[in-house]
Amino acid sequence: MTVEKAIDIADLSMSFGQVCAFSNVTLDALAGRFVVLIGPSGCGKSTLLRNIADLLESDSGKIEVFGASPREARKKRRFSFVFQEATLLPWRTALENVSLPLQVGGWSRLKRVSRDPHELLAMVGLKGRENAYPWQLSGGQRQRVAIARALVTQPEILLMDEPFGALDEITRDGLNDELLKIWRETGTTVVFVTHSLTEAALLGETVVVMGAHPGRIVEEIELDDHKPNNTIDRTSTEFFQITSRLRTVLEKAHGSGDHP
Repeated sequence: MTVEKAIDIADLSMSFGQVCAFSNVTLDALAGRFVVLIGPSGCGKSTLLRNIADLLESDSGKIEVFGASPREARKKRRFSFVFQEATLLPWRTALENVSLPLQVGGWSRLKRVSRDPHELLAMVGLKGRENAYPWQLSGGQRQRVAIARALVTQPEILLMDEPFGALDEITRDGLNDELLKIWRETGTTVVFVTHSLTEAALLGETVVVMGAHPGRIVEEIELDDHKPNNTIDRTSTEFFQITSRLRTVLEKAHGSGDHP
């Protein structure tokens, strides 16, 4: 059975004035795939994510989201974005924040089926906290609300830019596990940016290693043979080997970028 391409990027380049964010990036993501982007600061990971989301426009090259332009995909709400900060509205409860995408942006005109905000809050472990305001929630709980909000429109693609980067390690590990459960349940394509090698090793089916100066893809590492059903024990030898391989590739990319 042929799997549809969710994202198709070819020869994409972008600069901010004289500074090159990334150059000649080519990347595919099949529907339902969990793709992780790692690389040093300044290699263009977040900028690439924003190009996919139609928040920034590239200088050259092509991006298609399910065969359409990012702008068309955005208008049809085919993707959602989870940022580094939860960006919740402080005057709205958790339930009201999750419901927000259904109340703005002409959602009713799309005539698509949404998910129940109550069910989503329960799915991310916040049953009973529906009426809590952001200031009454921990950082990890606020990110759970942000993920539930991103899923309420049933997006086909979930773009995540270091959503757990500011959290402590135990909270982060727990949210990584929750995210994998959500991904398996929904079948959503995920593109996830992180600086954490262990997070990349745990979450990714495909890990894309980027180098800087200029930003570029150095290597795509497929982990299917090492992680059946994208499942692995953090204490296993296999997990250590994956993490070590990612570190080696990343260090090589960092070095080659510093000395073109």
